Amino acid sequence: MNRMFSKHLTTAACAGVLLIASLPQPAAAMDQDAFDKMMDSYLESDENLEKVGNALEKFFRKKREQQQKLAEQQEAQRMEEQFSNPVKIDIAGSPVTGNPNASITVVEFSDFQCPFCKRGNQVMKDLLKEYPDDVKVVFKHLPLPFHQQAKPAAVASLAAHEQGKFWEFHDELFENQESLTEEKFIEIATKLEMDVDKFKEDLKSEKFEKKVADDMAVATQLGVRGTPGFFVNGVQVRGARPLPYFKELVEKWKERMAKN
Repeated sequence: MNRMFSKHLTTAACAGVLLIASLPQPAAAMDQDAFDKMMDSYLESDENLEKVGNALEKFFRKKREQQQKLAEQQEAQRMEEQFSNPVKIDIAGSPVTGNPNASITVVEFSDFQCPFCKRGNQVMKDLLKEYPDDVKVVFKHLPLPFHQQAKPAAVASLAAHEQGKFWEFHDELFENQESLTEEKFIEIATKLEMDVDKFKEDLKSEKFEKKVADDMAVATQLGVRGTPGFFVNGVQVRGARPLPYFKELVEKWKERMAKN
């Protein structure tokens, strides 16, 4: 049953219910033709059409509320299961910012050309400001295939990481994500006073290509299908959620760890 047919069927059903409720005789006593004619007549009235519209609005609002409640319950259950069984992610060699000894690790899978990742990056900065002692952020690469400069940007950021400039380069990439080219990468490297000749050589390095590929493989294994994707101490967060969402997860982890 397609959506349009379902909608018409629901409209007719609502009209039918309202009409039956207004009939002076039992509906079962009427044949189909008489019922159809009476329904047509009923729907000619603006007042009756308004009743049908109000009934439909109430029906779909209730449906949306039920679906939203179910989705929230399923998400809460999924989260609780993950808190009990967080995934393990190898972060060796990946760029890290924040307190290196923090008890809570946020692993971020990101794409430098993704506008939602730019938003997620700002949320991570705000989260580190809120929890300077408790949280560190680990960056992993997930360049999407339809972003042509995302993978070259990922390689360039790792070339910058080789010179201890990953996070500065990372910020510049997000600030310039609509104009990413090799020339822009070199321009950023120059601005950050990097060894530009070494940087140019590292842009061709297969080891950085492999590192990006390894990150992408990890994302696939973990079920990360889009960007940004996050794991807060192994609990998966899908998409660019707002700061309060991450704060709630951090507080929940702090509470759980305080009990152990």
